[in-house]
Amino acid sequence: MPLREARPPFVLALDIGTSGLRVFLFDSRGRPIARCIAQSDRPVLTSPDGEVTVDADESVRAVYGAIDAVLASAGRRAGEIEAVAASTFWHSLLGVDDRGRPTTRVLTWADTRARAAAAALRRELDPGATHARTGCVLHASYLPAKLRWLREHDAQAYARTKWWMSLGEYLYLRILGARRAAHGMASATGLYDQRARRWDHSLLSHLQVEEQTLSPIDDQPLVGMRPASLRRWPALARARWVPAIGDGACSNLGAGAVGRNTAALFLGTSGAMRVVYATDDPPVVPGGWTYRVDTSRVIAGGALSNGGNLLDWVARTFPGVDLARSVRRAPLDGALIALPLLAGDRSPTWNDAARAAVAGIGMVTSAEDIVRAMVEGVAYRVGRLWDLTSSALPGIDRVVATGGTLLARPWLIQLFADTIDRPLVVSTAGEGSARGAAMFALERLGTILDSTAIRSPTGRVFRPRPEMTVRLQAGMTRQGEPEEALAPLMS
Repeated sequence: MPLREARPPFVLALDIGTSGLRVFLFDSRGRPIARCIAQSDRPVLTSPDGEVTVDADESVRAVYGAIDAVLASAGRRAGEIEAVAASTFWHSLLGVDDRGRPTTRVLTWADTRARAAAAALRRELDPGATHARTGCVLHASYLPAKLRWLREHDAQAYARTKWWMSLGEYLYLRILGARRAAHGMASATGLYDQRARRWDHSLLSHLQVEEQTLSPIDDQPLVGMRPASLRRWPALARARWVPAIGDGACSNLGAGAVGRNTAALFLGTSGAMRVVYATDDPPVVPGGWTYRVDTSRVIAGGALSNGGNLLDWVARTFPGVDLARSVRRAPLDGALIALPLLAGDRSPTWNDAARAAVAGIGMVTSAEDIVRAMVEGVAYRVGRLWDLTSSALPGIDRVVATGGTLLARPWLIQLFADTIDRPLVVSTAGEGSARGAAMFALERLGTILDSTAIRSPTGRVFRPRPEMTVRLQAGMTRQGEPEEALAPLMS
């Protein structure tokens, strides 16, 4: 909407992804303001041993530049910004020394180097009890394994570290000079007690991690910037900085996927099925996870490590194949079965060592067949997400499709609707994670009672086709056979 029509108070929303950054300005009705947007990409360091990291200071510099650009676009109305909100990717970790400087790069959720440490923790601890208490499995994507791995493989950096934090917490430390972890970030670390709503004392003791090395947990906004930040952004002098929460929680809020009966099916670089609702009794999701949005609302479901990243790989590897056309063909009916696990597996197996495989290749197999099998394979994993989420949280009668990768591919939405045998309602809210962060901030300002007070627009409904559902669900069953056979080679 045009700036002249925007209604204050405004929220500056930071959407910090693994490889990119976007900053928006939203008004009090959760509407993005035209031309008040900045975005940039940044390099992600990967290596054959499983490293997937980003540079903390490079990320901060990108945020600074984007804030500069949006404030310049807002002009005199930048003074109407009453809050800054942030959506950042879950499960990140970096060390910071006593001068506030990084001792490590930022380990992302996709970094699998801690898989041996995760296996050791599964032997030392009761995995079921840990999952029930923290909402997280013992897996390389979470902080218990990352911290164990860093202590064993980078002892010097570990010894220099005074504080451990997420990328969002580090950004706020640089700008505000204060450490603060929101429940919507701390609860996805694997170090948090979901029922007690605090750091998990027994797990910290086992890891030999002192609680004071972690940020205090509090959702209350922070006020007052460091002098250098104030000189750079005087328009934000009175703004309240809402501690960063996870991008998954923001995505649900932004898409209006809130309530016990509504799930969000997300596909971006990775994928997820998530349900946000208020409860005093956090659920345990076998094969999945439970985190928090805040002290009163949980977010529960399952996650995939292979989504848009796999589609990008397919496009690079088979450049002559039209993905949409290959998927519109009839299902392969078992001729090929693919395990689309290029980046390992999360829900439901949580196998860090899993890798992709295609079974059934013959002399007449075409590149288009392989592409179809890989994309079908992702659909089967989405089907398993639906099964584990709907089993743990019965009563879901509405599923909202969201995420840039999914919304840009109507043929994929249809494939997923066929696979889970449920209608998929397309979210047309736009900028879902940033919008969700802005709505979370508007709640904290008291401008709205909760995110449901603002309507989240939706569009087309993709309905399952019964004949396709039968064939795809049979394929989903068959996918388990090669996965079981290859399991000893992927451990």
